[in-house]
Amino acid sequence: MSAINLAFRRFWNGETGPRTVHFWAPTLKWGLVIAGLSDVHRPVEKVSGAQNLSLLATALIWTRWSFVIKPKNYLLASVNFFLGGVAGYHIARIVNYRLRNGDSTSQVFKYILNGESSILNRESQSQSQSQSSNKKQLNLHSGNASHESTS
Repeated sequence: MSAINLAFRRFWNGETGPRTVHFWAPTLKWGLVIAGLSDVHRPVEKVSGAQNLSLLATALIWTRWSFVIKPKNYLLASVNFFLGGVAGYHIARIVNYRLRNGDSTSQVFKYILNGESSILNRESQSQSQSQSSNKKQLNLHSGNASHESTS
């Protein structure tokens, strides 16, 4: 038998070879890495912080786990390592973008966890509160102290 034939046979019949789930699950997970790489050209406002945070956490856990389990699964370790790299890159993009646009660290953290909707809701609430307080002040200064606010 040739060396190539022997190596292929060992791979085919191995504990993490293509005849086991230990091969196919990580192989199909490369689709997540490819999808993350395709998001590199996506505008940062369209990238989900919560999704990438969960992908990063999953990648860190499974990269470590793939060295603890028997048999050690280097294919699983590699796909999760690269998944963590891609997710970490997107989180760094979001953080840099939000900080450059004037958000505080806590606002960036809330944005990553909750997305744009939480910031928009908070801004609209603060705007409505300031408009309400402006109306009250306007009514007090206009001489209508008895009718402070109608709204």
